[in-house]
Amino acid sequence: MTKKLRTQNIQHLIDCYNLELMSGTKLFKILAGWVDKASGYLLAVASTLTAAAVRYSFQGELEEKSRLMLFIPAVLVSAWYGGIGPGVFALFLGVFLVAWLLIPPVNTIDFGGRSDQVSMLLYLVIGTMIIVLAHRERTEKQIRECAQAELLNANFLLEQRVRERTSELEVANQELEGFCYSVSHDLRTPTRAIVGNAHILLEDYGSELSPTAKEKLGRISNAALKLSDLVDALLTYARLAKSGLSKEVINISQLLSVEVASLSEASGKRVHLERPPEMFVFADKSQLSVAMSALVSNSLKYSKPGEPVKICVSCEQAGDEIVVKFEDDGIGFDSAYMHKVFEPFERLHRDEEYPGVGMGLANVARILERHDGSVWAEASVGKGTTIYLQFGKQPDLKAQQKHLKSA
Repeated sequence: MTKKLRTQNIQHLIDCYNLELMSGTKLFKILAGWVDKASGYLLAVASTLTAAAVRYSFQGELEEKSRLMLFIPAVLVSAWYGGIGPGVFALFLGVFLVAWLLIPPVNTIDFGGRSDQVSMLLYLVIGTMIIVLAHRERTEKQIRECAQAELLNANFLLEQRVRERTSELEVANQELEGFCYSVSHDLRTPTRAIVGNAHILLEDYGSELSPTAKEKLGRISNAALKLSDLVDALLTYARLAKSGLSKEVINISQLLSVEVASLSEASGKRVHLERPPEMFVFADKSQLSVAMSALVSNSLKYSKPGEPVKICVSCEQAGDEIVVKFEDDGIGFDSAYMHKVFEPFERLHRDEEYPGVGMGLANVARILERHDGSVWAEASVGKGTTIYLQFGKQPDLKAQQKHLKSA
């Protein structure tokens, strides 16, 4: 109970302090407003008295000429910097000073004859117009400044929100990538254990098992192998995002020759590779090897049955970007599913026809993304597939060639 009362007393003191602070702030704003208004009227008095002193000093030379002309600038200055009140005050103060100082008899208030009165009326009309125009300009300027301030504030808030959302997304992506990496790594041991135990059962007790049991164990083993392939693919996908980039000048032609020779020998398929002897990019060699391996593997997997695989590769540079064109004569795919081919685990064919996990082109897309580039495809059923790899922020191609040759 005592602790609760103490907390309430502290909260009451805080509320009182906040109330006093708000009151002090409000009082400060009121005083600031009064000072601002007073400064406007002081400016009106100073400018009008200055105009009167200048005009009075030339009284002997000018006599009755231009008695009120020098007061027009005073009205303009007062209305522009002080507003309507100081402007009107300067306007009538000028009339009073002219009537008192400049219209004979001196030192008495006299509005003179008809010509003096007409001159004063004209002065009042001109001064009023100046005050109105100055007020309108001040208002429009204040509106523009308020709009500009609101726009700057909105831009600041928007940029702050974008930074916050970007930071949140980066943290979420890092957590998701870490989670995928951990889960994938932890799943490798159980899947291997399933495959190993299934093989042990088939080898040691195969003679005692019925054909149905053998078939089910085979299905279990194949499913575990599929899961193992998925886990390995997910690990590779996660590593591509986490690993650092070590960029260097790479000859894609040489890299392709190595990948084609290795994969064609493993698959037993004949491959006809057409490419220029030199195609240079500035990239991470290990990641580019993964991309080239995925593209060649897809060309071999989705080739037309009984025919040699034909792969044509070329490149061109436009500014600081290099576009590599990778073309094959395989079975292709329906362009209606173009948006799916670069998504993880998305497949357009059944496992029975073309086994795989659907991560090859997803890895290619991630690699190009990390190289400030992009990837897209063109395809049609039965006429092959063309993959375009766009590498961004590339040095001059000729400079790359000279650098590699000199090295």
